[in-house]
Amino acid sequence: MRVAIIGAEARKFTDLGEARAYDLILSLLGPHDILVSGHCHLGGIDIWAEEAAAQMRLKTLIFPPKSLSWEAGYKPRNLAIAHNCDILYNLVVDVLPPGFKGMRHKLCYHCHTDAHIKSGGCWTALQVQRMGKPAHWRTIDNGV
Repeated sequence: MRVAIIGAEARKFTDLGEARAYDLILSLLGPHDILVSGHCHLGGIDIWAEEAAAQMRLKTLIFPPKSLSWEAGYKPRNLAIAHNCDILYNLVVDVLPPGFKGMRHKLCYHCHTDAHIKSGGCWTALQVQRMGKPAHWRTIDNGV
């Protein structure tokens, strides 16, 4: 099965949240799966999923953005992930770490919820659902 694992960037995780995310990634991948992901330049779920796949000696389909812009980079990358997976897991965090420096949003504007912190992975997960494929959100408890 081609399993997409995507989600929040590294700075949105506490150390505890990162450990929990890595354990979850390992549990989502089976011995015959192919990891599909997006090689986010900001680290986080995409990179940890690649590391887990390497640890498990799995095949990968990695789609890095061709540029750091929406139209020429992230959007086509995210659509490639959506088209090339059989199932998608979007790993998001419940709260930001203390001292987080970056953009904050009252709601995840993709999901229209305050149950998790906004992630670009949510946009991709919604595209997967529109394609009639399963997409699942997993919220990581950052322990804050």
